[in-house]
Amino acid sequence: MSNPYTGAVASALRKGELLLSLEQAAPLQQAAVLEAAVLHLWRAYRAFLAELAYQLQLNSEPESAQALAERATALGKTCSEAVELSDLAADPDSWLSQLQAAWVQLWSFSAESRPHTAADNLIPLQNLSAPQPAALTETRLRQWHAGLAELIRRQRAQSEEW
Repeated sequence: MSNPYTGAVASALRKGELLLSLEQAAPLQQAAVLEAAVLHLWRAYRAFLAELAYQLQLNSEPESAQALAERATALGKTCSEAVELSDLAADPDSWLSQLQAAWVQLWSFSAESRPHTAADNLIPLQNLSAPQPAALTETRLRQWHAGLAELIRRQRAQSEEW
């Protein structure tokens, strides 16, 4: 049975790799390329979660490793890959946690960048327990790419052994 998500994982990883190999001239161009690489790394991660869910026949595309593990458990299945990914996501020093924080930061907009209205909360809310995103650098993104690619390769090899 061919997994329809395997190609999406490989494609997103390769696109991220290609973006990181581009020569950037202007700071804005470099920022755009790094943000695009984050997009493709996150897309590869999410496609890999869907690939694992497909292998377990969970009929879902989980949004997180924890959701994958919970869905598998609810159906009486185990997924050691999801447990490993959940542990990585929970560790604020891990590459996966840093990637997730960067992804969330790309979709968050500062309250200071928009005009205030009477309906706005006078005391800005901030989740202090959330990890602060690391500054996007080519080196850091290459580390995240290598970490994700290695994890996927290792977990796929391990699942083939079973």
